[in-house]
Amino acid sequence: MAITPVLACHRTTDTATGGITAWQLTTDPDGTRTDVIGSSSLGDASWVTPLHNVVVVLCERDGTLYVVHPAGGFQVVGTVQLKGEWPCHSAVDPTGHLMAVADYASGQVEFVDLADPTQPIVRNILDLGQGCVFPGPVADRQEGPHAHQVTWLDRAHLAVTDLGSDRIYFLRWSEAGPEIIGSLETPAGCGPRHLTLTEDGHKQILTVSGELSGTVSTWSRPTGHDMWAREWRFVQETASSRWSRTDTPHSTQAPNAPSAIVTTPSGRHFVANRFVGSIGVLEGRFGRLNLVDEFDTTGANPRDITVTTQNGTRVWVALPEEGHIAVHVRDEDTGDWQVETTIDQPGVMRVIVGPTIG
Repeated sequence: MAITPVLACHRTTDTATGGITAWQLTTDPDGTRTDVIGSSSLGDASWVTPLHNVVVVLCERDGTLYVVHPAGGFQVVGTVQLKGEWPCHSAVDPTGHLMAVADYASGQVEFVDLADPTQPIVRNILDLGQGCVFPGPVADRQEGPHAHQVTWLDRAHLAVTDLGSDRIYFLRWSEAGPEIIGSLETPAGCGPRHLTLTEDGHKQILTVSGELSGTVSTWSRPTGHDMWAREWRFVQETASSRWSRTDTPHSTQAPNAPSAIVTTPSGRHFVANRFVGSIGVLEGRFGRLNLVDEFDTTGANPRDITVTTQNGTRVWVALPEEGHIAVHVRDEDTGDWQVETTIDQPGVMRVIVGPTIG
């Protein structure tokens, strides 16, 4: 018998207020059973980040950050009103004391002190898009900066994807506050949304999903030093889906729009493709990626994915419009993907799996 804890944040819908919910999945020879173990109504929750024995939740529409103790009865133990507009992603630095938040609508990154999780404090806020010309090639989406993801590179540096300016910014944090130390220009009209940083041999590989271009772009540089804004070399841009809107039951008038990207320890990249409703699987050495597999997510617009590899590869897909989490498992003998189970949750936006949720 296998027991898996799962937690998700979900936005407000016509039927329910958003927040977070946790389940226990029990798998035995008779199948999989899903039991709710707790929940908290918070508002339009768009992102959740584990931090020690608590989780930090962003509510996008009202700009509120909540700290919740799942093992303590889902009690809210800390809250702060953020300064930017539409916070959509966050990440905690390696010390566990500082959280960076990407504010999509205002094109900013703000820094929240979580040294005492019961008293989160906004320390600084940084504007992106400095020196850029707007609008970009996709005028209705690139009329200004749109921070979409923050990724800590080490204790003092982070990367930020800016969909609006077609740039990856590199920031340095110090007690004096954050500063931009450099940037990478993505292909025009790429609309960088999410990224992963991995190592392959003696190379660091930056892999970026392009929401507006329907592609994944890669850069490489030598490993061994922390001058994060230097020596990046563009490798390639490749499609994250082979499907067109006529190849899928999820009809749409728009092309593929990648959202989340996750890289496994084996080097496979899983990309959620909105509008065509698929997960693309890419692999290759040193950033030279090929699309090697693609499967249906059971919904048109996968918002976020989590990939686990214990007892086989599973992809947990948040489908807010369909109102459920779809758990896909790969048959190691045939290589085929099938839906192992679904978890009902209207408006689900982000899924985390494992003991980190308390």
